This record gives sequence, C-alpha cells and structure tokens, in this order.
Amino acid sequence: MDDTCLQSLFIRVSDVKQATAQLAAHLVFQNHSANLVVQTWMGATLHVYAVDKTPKIRDLRAILKDNSRSGIGTLFIVQDALLPAPSKDIELTDWQDALRSLSDGWIYSATDQGQIQQVHFTALPLANHFQCWHMTEFKIEHVSVRQREITTGMKGEWFLGDIASPAFKRRINYERVNQRFHYETRSTPKATNSVPQDEMSAHYKLLGLDRSASEREVKAAFRRLAMNVHPDVSSLPRSEAEHRIKELIRAYEAIKDQHGWV
Repeated sequence: MDDTCLQSLFIRVSDVKQATAQLAAHLVFQNHSANLVVQTWMGATLHVYAVDKTPKIRDLRAILKDNSRSGIGTLFIVQDALLPAPSKDIELTDWQDALRSLSDGWIYSATDQGQIQQVHFTALPLANHFQCWHMTEFKIEHVSVRQREITTGMKGEWFLGDIASPAFKRRINYERVNQRFHYETRSTPKATNSVPQDEMSAHYKLLGLDRSASEREVKAAFRRLAMNVHPDVSSLPRSEAEHRIKELIRAYEAIKDQHGWV
C-alpha cells in the first residue's frame, strides 16, 4: 500500500483533522520516518508505519520509545504477504507475536488492493501455537491515541493508535466466540470423563444452566456471556474481565469434553 492510498483511508475519518507525510519540525531528531502523520480533532498525534519487509524487534521498540517519549501514538500496518494465511494451527515468529501483543491479539495488514484488514491470532493450548483468522471487512471509523501498559510480548508503557470503533470491537468479540477460543490439535491430549461431579455442576452453574442443557443451549449461553465480559468490550476492569473470560472458557471446554462435543 503506497502512502497516498494510506492517506486517503485516514483523511475521510471524522476523527481526523489532518493526515500528511510531513513530520513535525520538533521531531527531526528521530531516526525513523512515519509513512503517515495523523492529527485528530482531539489534539492527538498518530504516526502510521507501513511494514513491507520483515522487521526487527529492536527497531519496532525504538519507534515505540521515540514516539511515546513525545506522547505520539504508534500504529504498524504490515504488508499482508508477511502474515500467515488463515489456519487452525500456526506458530508465530518473534516479531509477529510482538505486534500481536500491541493490539489485543491482532495485527493490522495492508492488502495489494489498498485495503486494511485485521489478522487475528487466538492462542491454542499448545505453547506458541495460534489459530489465525482474518477480518477482511474492516473500515477505519475511529482514530484515537491512548497510553497502554503492555505486559506480554512488546512489554512497556506505550502510546498506541486505536482505529477500531466500539461497534467494530463488539463485532470482533462475536467473531472470536464463533471462531472458538481453543482448538484440539494432534498434540492436545484427549479429555477424559474424570471431572468430579461437583466441579462439573459448578461449570454449568457458571453458564447459568442445569446439567440437562443441550449442546445448543450450552453454546448459546457461552457466547452470550463471553460477549459481555470479554476484555475488549467489557466495562469491567481489564484484570477482572480477563479472569471472567478465562473462567467461562474453562467451564465451556470442560462441558464439551465431558460430552465429546466438537
């Protein structure tokens, strides 16, 4: 994606006051150059970087440090060819995992057709294995900058760009539920029916169901509850939301394994 195409995608967003390739004069000390400098009507500045070759983590971190020092948000958009195709089981490179951690599990990519999409990575039970799925119908409807503390992957306190609207984040949550949070792989041991009865009853209770619930009822209850407590959309503190979604996943998987549901 060339800079002109990138600029056209941002300039039409209502949050954006200006989108240009011109770097602010007081930032000439930086050793890197953004492909696009975005100014929002709320006074935030976002630097957008088009990643068209395999990056080094130290270079990504240097960009984040320089920008965050000046209160500038950073957004990386990776050429689609550098990212995995949709798959139920892949391993990520170190830089892919680092970028994934900056956006709650996805990386923005640019296609040859001049579009931006989200490439999502959902963790599997086996370490460093992920399911990859693409959300191709993405449109920038919101642009903001927020300071975030990243505790995994690209650890640090960074100013990061956010271009997903609240409505789209709710859709992301729904898609994640549909894609399922865990997939059985060849390396995943088969579950047994040895879960204690009181523990299984607690799993059903967490989903608001009794033990006579059908497979369809269990799936519907899980999806409904997950959409309310997922960290990306929940109003709960992030740590509490993460704890609740993990409990729901654990209960849902235990019930499915108990019945042999796929």
